[in-house]
Amino acid sequence: MPHLNISHHERVEGHPHRWHVYLHGRPDPIPVEFPEDERRGLAMSDEDVHDFLPTALERHHSENRDDVLPGEEYLEATWEDPVRVYQTHFNA
Repeated sequence: MPHLNISHHERVEGHPHRWHVYLHGRPDPIPVEFPEDERRGLAMSDEDVHDFLPTALERHHSENRDDVLPGEEYLEATWEDPVRVYQTHFNA
């Protein structure tokens, strides 16, 4: 299974469903969104969602990006088109 080398992540101020996820060796963060309608259906606190976000992104990556070379993960992700994680990525 491919692995993301996540150094840290942080919530985007003013956007309760968005994070910036930083990978080691990559200068720009990956914009990640957990859509509000998906979030409402998950029985986790906001803190739990924040803490578990890197694992959810790892699961998303494993399901969708195993053909991408290390260091090229999510190059197409932008603020307008962020990586979207869903309940299934938190519940797997």
